[in-house]
Amino acid sequence: MPNAIDLNRATTLPAAWYGDTGIWEKERRAIFAREWQMVGRADEVPEPGCYLTAEIAGWPVFVIRDREGALRGFHNVCRHRAGPILWDGNGRCDVLRCRYHGWVYDTEGALRRTPEFGEAADFDKADFGLFPIQVGVWRGLVFVNLDINAQPLDQAFAALGAETAGFPIETYRFHSSADHEIACNWKTYVDNYAEGYHVRDIHPGLDREIESKQYEVLLRDKHARHQAPQRDGANYSGLWLWRWPNLGLNIFPTGMNIERMVPLGPNRTKLMYSFFFQDTSPANEPTIQAAMAATLAVTQEDARICEAVQRNLDSGLYDTGRLSPRHENGVWYFQNLVRNALAA
Repeated sequence: MPNAIDLNRATTLPAAWYGDTGIWEKERRAIFAREWQMVGRADEVPEPGCYLTAEIAGWPVFVIRDREGALRGFHNVCRHRAGPILWDGNGRCDVLRCRYHGWVYDTEGALRRTPEFGEAADFDKADFGLFPIQVGVWRGLVFVNLDINAQPLDQAFAALGAETAGFPIETYRFHSSADHEIACNWKTYVDNYAEGYHVRDIHPGLDREIESKQYEVLLRDKHARHQAPQRDGANYSGLWLWRWPNLGLNIFPTGMNIERMVPLGPNRTKLMYSFFFQDTSPANEPTIQAAMAATLAVTQEDARICEAVQRNLDSGLYDTGRLSPRHENGVWYFQNLVRNALAA
């Protein structure tokens, strides 16, 4: 956690870290291959054979419910010639069969059949099982970790679980999703997400709802809580949370939206929103649409400034800047997590 001396001397990450392909490759392996990533909802894989697919920083993966009801996860890569086991999306299957040459695997990842392969010397099916990944469910949400030796999800998210304990997240019903691609590095967007310093200038609608001068970011164990007093007559109660490295949770008494800041490479990011509400009846639809419209308006404002910042980072003029001791402790914390991950 930062102290006063740290923040008084804090500088930003170098501009080159926001577009360099070598840095991006290090982040893939040091961050996204080792940290828990949300890939969907447990209700998307309700029965044996149900699956969902995802991509984690360039690694295609899938999660499937086995015959005993447990969730298992694997890289979506056949051990023969790297064909896909499942096409992108969600669905249900009886057999895990490579879409390229038909190799068949069971839901434990073991190779069972190699149709018409022939007799190959020193070939043992036991050596060619699917590459496994960790799977966990946190409050109805499915997460994966490509590192099978990583800390289990319930331990990794213990602090976040305590933070959200007062909200009945599992009772919220999924309503809809919305994706947005923006032309910036994932860290550019997370830097922006990590502070409220910009609210007055970038988000006039939000600034009318909260006292942005009193915006605070409270640092926790790999997550941060954002808070600001509401203005008179506003209705902005709830929790605004960020969890390392790229997850946003905005939880309020009647629902929540989840924001995943998914890197598509060194210079593009996909924002993936999932909206949940307690009441998803047609009668409540106008209220739902208004809430989603407010969220997406803020997103458009953030996307515009982040793309402009990225262009300036790429220009070659700017290298590093100084961080505000008053407002940018969240940025400091996030950037230090990046530094530490790449130095490990």
